[in-house]
Amino acid sequence: MAGACPAQTAAPPLKASPAALTFNYTEGDAKLPVAQTLSVSGGNAASPLNYSVAITGAPWLAATPATGTAPASVKVSANPTSLSVGSYTTVLTVSSVGGPSTQTAAVAVTLTIKAAPPTLAAAPNPVAVSYVRGGAAPGASTVKLTTSGALLPYTVTAAGGNWLSVTPRSGVVFPAFPSELSVAVSPANLAPGTYKGTITITASQAANKTAMVNVTLTVSAGLPAVTALWPDEAVQGAPATTITVTGSNFFTGTTVKAGTTALASTLLGPEAVTAVIPASLLASAGTLSIVANNTGAGGGDSTPALSFTVHAPGPRVNAVVNAASFQGGTVAPGEMVVLFGRGLGPASLASFETPAAGAPIATALSGTKVTFDTTEAPVIYTSDGQVAAMAPYDLAGKTQVDIAVDFNGTTSAAVTVPVAVSAPGVYTANGTGAGQAAAFNYDASTGAYTLNTEASGAPKGSVIVFYVTGAGGAGTDGMLVTAPSTAPNPAVSVTAGAATATVLYAGGVVGLVQGLMQINAQLPAEMLAGKALPLTVTVNGQASQTGVTVTVK
Repeated sequence: MAGACPAQTAAPPLKASPAALTFNYTEGDAKLPVAQTLSVSGGNAASPLNYSVAITGAPWLAATPATGTAPASVKVSANPTSLSVGSYTTVLTVSSVGGPSTQTAAVAVTLTIKAAPPTLAAAPNPVAVSYVRGGAAPGASTVKLTTSGALLPYTVTAAGGNWLSVTPRSGVVFPAFPSELSVAVSPANLAPGTYKGTITITASQAANKTAMVNVTLTVSAGLPAVTALWPDEAVQGAPATTITVTGSNFFTGTTVKAGTTALASTLLGPEAVTAVIPASLLASAGTLSIVANNTGAGGGDSTPALSFTVHAPGPRVNAVVNAASFQGGTVAPGEMVVLFGRGLGPASLASFETPAAGAPIATALSGTKVTFDTTEAPVIYTSDGQVAAMAPYDLAGKTQVDIAVDFNGTTSAAVTVPVAVSAPGVYTANGTGAGQAAAFNYDASTGAYTLNTEASGAPKGSVIVFYVTGAGGAGTDGMLVTAPSTAPNPAVSVTAGAATATVLYAGGVVGLVQGLMQINAQLPAEMLAGKALPLTVTVNGQASQTGVTVTVK
């Protein structure tokens, strides 16, 4: 009996793994997709399996080694060069070679080519802006954003200082349609110099992610302007004097000059600077030309120069005003006037002494005399900076008068003032010539007087009492009033708000100097009440100052 044959084991079939390969590539990338490994298996030692790899219609795909004996590793490579954006597919076929039958294994291969991300561009870059201090602010600059391909959303930030801003802060750039950024600078308060900032445009989908625009602002000094000085005068021989110069376009490099001499200067702000005029420049009488100077590009001296006057020693009169209204322009007979200036009297205020009965107030006080043409006026008080005097009644009939002050034998230059029949001024409670009148509410039933205030008004139909100077008329210079006038001045009228009051008395004030007038006026029973009603006195057609008020309840 013949022996039995051993069992035969079938050889493993052909297999390719993985069953699919995927390659990705971005257009324009210098690096090709990474090669992938395909494992080929099958057959055994008793029945080896030979294979071959076939690729049809896909020249961009390569496999090596293309033939061999399993098991084997096949390197599969994709070369997308020259292919356009899109998706490409093919089938890589692994076939057995020889053997009783042909085995095949199919591997799907996909190559996806994506478009390169667009590039964000910004132009112009850099942006340069120039500004001359004091000039018109520069207009906004335009930066255009473009994309080399797809639509790009973006955001914008600015850095470098508050002087730099940009709008809009976000947006979208469409292909072939530039987006515009408006770049604005605000250099008005910047000192001369060069300022640098950056604008950063961020587009996360762009190849370059960000674009930066450099912005340079160059600020030149420009010419300063000087509009006023305080003070604008000094007495010859005065010590070093600090002046305040107002104007525009001042900065830390601004220097005030007196003539060609640079003064020690301190910046207060873009519209003000202080400077010290040394005593050496005040040693002689004359005029100093004051300018501000800005150094640097576009700078120089301000024009025109302002004058600082160094006066020779002695009195000088700068202004003559009504003692109640503090308004000038004219003077009336008997008016109490205040003269402002320098060197008019002693350093400390001196007031007149009450004269003997029947005598006038003296025309000389602590070395001060005031003359109206050749007539010496009664002096009420005197000091270095201001003097009060009573205009002589002999001004009546004149059209103008020369007023001068003599102090200790030195006479000022005369100031010529027009003469008016009347120039009424109402005394105010705060002594400034404006606001609540220095008026009293008179209660006829009790004879009581109360100060007229916003909290204590005069009842309708009641009497108010207040005081005026500059009413004109006739009188005796410097005499004190000893008895009331016997009849009201018919040339005087009073209005409170829109109502006309009845003048009960308009004459001298007992115990005070002639030229001061007391007015008692009865308010209408039917009138509009209110706080801060305008109070106006008219004498011989001339109205008192505006801004004086009375309260009626």
